Amino acid sequence: MKKYIVVLFALLLAPLASAAPEFKEGVEYTVVNETASSKPEVTEFFSYVCSHCYSFEPLMEKLQERVPEVQLQKVPVSFLGREMGPVLQRAYGAAVLLKVDDKLTPVIFDQIHRQKKMPNGLDDIKAIFVANGVEAKAFDGVINSFALNGMVAQYDKATERFNVRGTPTIVVRDKYQLNMSEIGSEERFYRVVEYLLSVG
Repeated sequence: MKKYIVVLFALLLAPLASAAPEFKEGVEYTVVNETASSKPEVTEFFSYVCSHCYSFEPLMEKLQERVPEVQLQKVPVSFLGREMGPVLQRAYGAAVLLKVDDKLTPVIFDQIHRQKKMPNGLDDIKAIFVANGVEAKAFDGVINSFALNGMVAQYDKATERFNVRGTPTIVVRDKYQLNMSEIGSEERFYRVVEYLLSVG
């Protein structure tokens, strides 16, 4: 009879065990904000000079394929790349304003990391834009614009708000920051993000 009771308890507890969260706060992720966004947002803080960010690009693309409703956002940081850090930050913002960020981001990453050609200033950035179909006048019109200055201020504010000190830093729904060193594999990265998109 005891044996049957033990088996019964095991069966009753099985659903509870399976309902236990697979990922834990303080291990795979850290809570960095009290309230979560209701939107399925994933924000990547990145820098064009960061080799890990370059390698991370395909994972973000696959995440979009796995979770089509997810809203991916990029926030360029200015603290990497020395004097080119703020320039490259503005380059991303300009690409967003000109609606060519999807096209230009892989090009800039490729030039820096595969071709080993680091831009040396704003003229080099402009040359990349023009070589990829952006009119020089259009580039000049946005690179020092009020709109871009506002975007850069927002980028810096977000970087400070989430205390970002390295890249890539991934924040899910403005509340959960991934501990990349604890995740360990590409598949686990997707599963952690999917889990955090679903919790409260």
